[in-house]
Amino acid sequence: MRFFMARRFALKNLRANRLLEIPFVLSSGIMGMLFFIMASLLENHYVETRHRDLPLFIQVGTILLCIFTFVFVQYAVNFMLKKRNKEFALYGILGLEKKHIRKIIAIEFFCLFAFILVLSIVGGYLFGQMVFLMLNFIMKDVSGRLMDFPFSFTALFYTTVLLFVLYLFTLLRSSFRISFSTPMALLQKGHEGEGEPKSRVLLSLIGFLFLGIGYGIALLIQGLLSSFNYFFLAVLAVILATYLLYISFSVLLLKMEKRRPSYYKPEKFLSISGLLYRIKGNAVSLASISILSTGVILSLATTICMYANIQNKGNSLFSREYSMELSPFSYPEKEGEDLKQSLNQMVLESVNEPSEVEGLYTMATLATAGYVEEGQILPVQGQENMVNAKDPNMIILYDLAGYNARFQKHISLGENEILLCNNRNTPKGPGSLKIGDRVFQVSEIQNILPVDMVALGSYGIVVRDLSTMEYIEKYLQPEEHRSESTAIEFSTHWNLKGISGEAYQPNYNALKKQLKAFTEKNFKGNARYSVENKGEYLQSQYEVNGGFLFLGVLIGIIFLTGTVLISYYKQISEGYEDREKMQIMKKLGLSDRLIQKTGSSQILWLFFGPLAVATLHCLVASKIVFRLLGLFGVGSLTLYAGCLSAVLLVFALVYLVIFRLTKKAYTRIVE
Repeated sequence: MRFFMARRFALKNLRANRLLEIPFVLSSGIMGMLFFIMASLLENHYVETRHRDLPLFIQVGTILLCIFTFVFVQYAVNFMLKKRNKEFALYGILGLEKKHIRKIIAIEFFCLFAFILVLSIVGGYLFGQMVFLMLNFIMKDVSGRLMDFPFSFTALFYTTVLLFVLYLFTLLRSSFRISFSTPMALLQKGHEGEGEPKSRVLLSLIGFLFLGIGYGIALLIQGLLSSFNYFFLAVLAVILATYLLYISFSVLLLKMEKRRPSYYKPEKFLSISGLLYRIKGNAVSLASISILSTGVILSLATTICMYANIQNKGNSLFSREYSMELSPFSYPEKEGEDLKQSLNQMVLESVNEPSEVEGLYTMATLATAGYVEEGQILPVQGQENMVNAKDPNMIILYDLAGYNARFQKHISLGENEILLCNNRNTPKGPGSLKIGDRVFQVSEIQNILPVDMVALGSYGIVVRDLSTMEYIEKYLQPEEHRSESTAIEFSTHWNLKGISGEAYQPNYNALKKQLKAFTEKNFKGNARYSVENKGEYLQSQYEVNGGFLFLGVLIGIIFLTGTVLISYYKQISEGYEDREKMQIMKKLGLSDRLIQKTGSSQILWLFFGPLAVATLHCLVASKIVFRLLGLFGVGSLTLYAGCLSAVLLVFALVYLVIFRLTKKAYTRIVE
């Protein structure tokens, strides 16, 4: 066959199969657009210089995008080839050789991938500018402009290579399929699987076993470390359970309905019988939609929650606008108070007048770990093999002078008295607490712990002086187990008054150099030190969490594209099947109203069933997901519940729109 003739066949086929190919081009084009945008951002000079953490998120997103693009494109190609089995069989019967059919398919897919490439490049560049501005907005960077997002020829090259590789793989796959099939085999494939679905009790039991494992881990596992270790096991178990139960238990459930007397009513009889055969052919697709929907909802809810918590986290970590920290790994005990005075003096010298500094205080802090139980604190060492092993508690020690200065209080403590708080809002604690050989009388105070400690059960203890702090440190962290991370930290905090941050910036930079020189002179560099302000911290957090949000939105779009693609092709497949069945039912004398009503009820169950399953998965996962969010300083259950509810509502509305659009395509085929 000459190329001209093959091209005519290919163009005719493209017009005839546009109902299948337009969604393929659009969905693949969306994935190509996303890839072009990610590749452009990865090579963008502005992103590289202004957002140092963002390229890492873009690299992760690009890898995920390549994987899912390959999966979705091959799923769509497989569906299109299956729907054209009869067409390929007729080609063979009419005398076309297999090499002629391969040539026609090669031209068809070349045209389709050419359309996808154009859509990816043009759409990627246009929407990429919007994405670039959105990225700068969520990262609180107002200096980014459209001219900072030039057209990337590197992204053009990478996108072309990706689509060319996909084209070659698709061509090889379709050629292999045609080469090893006969016209008779292709004709018979359209009529396979018409027998009644079998009840698979064993598969159902295995499915419920996996579901019990996944849900059990999500609901019953206690402690952050255990939750982190078992989270991915729970995810894998729930995914397997979803596939197994859709394949087996849904059929078993429908067959149980057939035993009821009400089954023999015409409407219910037709609905359940039709659902049985629909489930058999679409169980894997329905399970995939449920899992993808769960991924969309959870990825968006968690990243939005982390982003919304940034300001609260900054307020918790910074009691004043500026802070300076020094953690010497060793120093004479008597010099602790002198060190606090030196830090205060450095801050006062960084301004022109002492009156320009307000709220100044210096606090000594020590972060360590231990087990708080039954009115005592036990060191972590020696407790690893406890019968009821659990996560250790974080113990944060504060000195009384710093606490009083921070909160403008005038509390005094005796030698064996402490102030205690925790971040779990537990009932009133013991009146005394044994630490080592000493028993301390406890007075409870309002929680002062930073939100980044929310992941673990943490306790804040205000002690009388540095000697008491060092006693507790030596008990909880013996010399042989002590590390640099457990050094006492001296932190100075202050606000400015009557001077702007811009005017203070040169003095702020000079203060950093002064602290460095002080550390090298007095501790030979054997100390950690830093000078920060809340604005810098919030900017860095907006960059990191903005990157997470960007990645979450990207994953959401990828999964949503997959959901739409699978849902559309599922409706198309059912439309072609139902067209023949409805004609048969009409010939049997059933009314149009009854046929349409039973068909609509089946579609509703199949379409909104995955949404219900995804919602259930998200609700069950909420406990373990919320605990893991504590690693990022999210401690408000109300915030997480609000984000999850909002995402569920928006996704349900989008899902409804998808249903209406695909229902129109189904109706056109059936009618």
